[in-house]
Amino acid sequence: METFSPVNWEELKLLADKLARPGEGPGQTIESEWQIIEQSLSALVAIQDWKGIIRLREMFSFLIIGDTTGGLLVLQRLNEAAIQSAKQMNEIALTARFLHDEGHNLHRQGYHKRAIEAFEQSANLYQQIREEFRALESIYMTALCYRALGKRKTSKQILSQVLERIDENDPWRTNPLHVMAWLEQDEWRLLESERLLREILAIHEKHSDFFSGQRAVALSDLGEILGLQGRIQEALEAFRQSLAITARSSGLANRNEARTKLKMAELLARCGDYGFSLRLLDEADNSIRGYGHYYDLMWQIELARAFVYWRQRNFEGVIRKLRRVLWYRRYLRLSNSSLAKRLAERLRKGVSLPR
Repeated sequence: METFSPVNWEELKLLADKLARPGEGPGQTIESEWQIIEQSLSALVAIQDWKGIIRLREMFSFLIIGDTTGGLLVLQRLNEAAIQSAKQMNEIALTARFLHDEGHNLHRQGYHKRAIEAFEQSANLYQQIREEFRALESIYMTALCYRALGKRKTSKQILSQVLERIDENDPWRTNPLHVMAWLEQDEWRLLESERLLREILAIHEKHSDFFSGQRAVALSDLGEILGLQGRIQEALEAFRQSLAITARSSGLANRNEARTKLKMAELLARCGDYGFSLRLLDEADNSIRGYGHYYDLMWQIELARAFVYWRQRNFEGVIRKLRRVLWYRRYLRLSNSSLAKRLAERLRKGVSLPR
C-alpha cells in the first residue's frame, strides 16, 4: 500500500522536466508554477517529512545550483529547508553539499560574510567524512568571498594553501589561478594578470567541453585587462568570443552575459562611445533583473551608468544612479567608505570601476 503524500510528485516531475528544457527560465515560467514548488515545500515542512524535502530539493537541484536561477526566493527557501532536513537525518555528506551550494548562491548575490560561514561549515563537515577534495573546494570559495570583501591578503593566503595541495597537472587548478589573476589586477599588475589568464585559457583549450562556461568568464576578464592596457581591438574581440560561448551555454548564461557586457560597456565609455555603452548596460541589467536579487552585480551596473552620465555632464542622472549604488551596497552591508576610496583612486587613473 502506497504511503500518503501531501504533494503531487508526478506533477512536480513534469514541472522539473519543463524547467530543465533549454531556453526555459523565470521569464517563461508563470507564477502558479513557482507556487507548486512553494506549496509542496510548505506541506512537507508542516509534517516534517525530511526525506520528502530532500527529494523535492534534488528534483530541482539544477535550478538551485544555476548561476542565475539560484537567487530566486522559492529556491533559496527550498535549499535552506533541505539543509535542516539533512541535519535532522544526520546526513553529513548531504548537509555539506547543500551548504556548499548555499554558499555559492549567497556569494553570487553579494552576501559574502554569510557565504563564508556556509563554506566553512561545509568544509568542516567534508573533513569529518574525509572528503578532502570537497573540503578544499569549499575552502577555495572562501578566498573569492574575502576578495569581494576587500581582504586581499587573506584571499591570497587561502589560494596559496589550496594550490599547494593540488597536483600541477590537475585542470581544477584553473579555479584558484583565476582568482589569483583577479588579485593581480586589483593590485594593478596587469601583465601578470594577463599571463595567468592566458595560462588558464590554454588549459581550457585542452579541456574545452568541461570548461566552456569558465572559458567565457576568463575571456571576459582578459578583455578587461587588454582594455586597461589600451589594446582596444584585442579587448573587444575577447569580449565577443566570451559572449559567443555564453550564448551557447545554459545555467550560467544570463549572469555571464551581464558581467561581460558590463566590462565591455566600461571600456566603450572610456573610449567615448557613451550611447553604445548605455545600451550594453541596459542589456546587462535586463539579463539578470528577473533572476532574483543579484544586487552585487546590479550596483556595479548602476555605478557604470553613473560614470557615463558624469562624462555626459548629466549630473542629475549621476546623483540618481549613485543613490541606487549606495542603497544596494547598504542592503548587502558593504562598506561605502571603502567604495569611495577605491572609486577616487580608479577615477584618477582613468581605469575600470571598482568591483
